Amino acid sequence: MENSTRNWTTAGCDFVNCTAHGSAMAASPREPATKYAVVVLYLVTFVFGMCGNSLTVLVMLRHHRLRTVAACFILNLAIADDLFLVCLPFMAYSTFTRHWVFGDVFCRAMNAFWGVNQYASIFTMTLMSVDRYLAVVHPLTSLTYRTCRKAFVVCAVIWTVSFLLVLPLPLYSTIHRGNCKVVDNYCLLDRKGAV
Repeated sequence: MENSTRNWTTAGCDFVNCTAHGSAMAASPREPATKYAVVVLYLVTFVFGMCGNSLTVLVMLRHHRLRTVAACFILNLAIADDLFLVCLPFMAYSTFTRHWVFGDVFCRAMNAFWGVNQYASIFTMTLMSVDRYLAVVHPLTSLTYRTCRKAFVVCAVIWTVSFLLVLPLPLYSTIHRGNCKVVDNYCLLDRKGAV
């Protein structure tokens, strides 16, 4: 069984009838329509997501809207989401062609971006919840902890921890049989022992 965290070429496999290993099964009459639907959804998500998140970042930085802890966390979340959205056009192309053509370095970067976005978003939303709890339950005693400067330090810690947790993804990402996958060397060996 293959140890794969993310396979960008078969990202929509449940929709386009792929096997567990990413190879296409017999084509069904619905396959082209669902493949186009998945690609269109990726691209629509990319366009609206980039517009919304980039506008959020631009407005917050340009108009100096970073006066609250919640605003700092919202900016951090928008930046993390933009990092993932950059990957969507490449995912759309590789889903459509069922082949990764962007090279080994970009395969590693895509997996790293995907993982960093995942961890940074989860940690940021968790800390937003903690911040709201402190603001509602302990409004006066938490004022010393809830400053923008401390929120930026926490955001820097979030990004550092996220990059450290994702470090294995670019190290073990490779193009195997035309697909961008995260595998270890043992999984790359076939039954004859050759890569």
